[in-house]
Amino acid sequence: MLEKLIELIFPTSCAICGKLYKKTICPICYRSLKPEIKTKKIKEENFNLYFISFYEGKIKKLILQFKFKEKAYLNELFTELIIRDNKLKNIIEEYDFIVPVPMYKLNKISRGYNQTELIASKLENKLKIKKLVCLEKIKQNKKQSLLSEKERKTNIINVYKLVNKNIANKKVLLIDDIYTTGSTAKECIKELQKGKPKKADVLVISKSKKG
Repeated sequence: MLEKLIELIFPTSCAICGKLYKKTICPICYRSLKPEIKTKKIKEENFNLYFISFYEGKIKKLILQFKFKEKAYLNELFTELIIRDNKLKNIIEEYDFIVPVPMYKLNKISRGYNQTELIASKLENKLKIKKLVCLEKIKQNKKQSLLSEKERKTNIINVYKLVNKNIANKKVLLIDDIYTTGSTAKECIKELQKGKPKKADVLVISKSKKG
């Protein structure tokens, strides 16, 4: 009765089109999202980048809501989109650990959650892979989204620290939401490589077409 009353007072709506619907996204909008695994080799840092969409349109709108509009529940949708691609699902299960990109602790308290940790936890529950929190963001820096490509590269230096080195000879998959210039992912990979993993790659939801 209480659930029905809450639903009546605060009806849910589709996160994309805004129409009233009992789930996060309506069937029409869900079908319009067509995740497809794409791979790019980042030669300089020697890692594979996996992503399921480019950072534009409906996916971009959803990610911005997920990060900045307190819609933590969208992690379920993004996890579903990731594992909907059987090829990507099989690739993920080849890794020993999935590692979320960390947030600075005060920022996490302010937002209430780290979006990459939420997705990593869901993937751990649904797939044969363990989440490992082995990176820490040790200092606050300026928001990457507000900086130029050149500024982003220097803004992220020495921001992350490897705090759990139990990844030697293990296959590690770093997870983040967006890959634009790649500065964050590259800095995290450099730190992970200090733990001498067998390999360390990156999975994101979306990639900028310019990155």
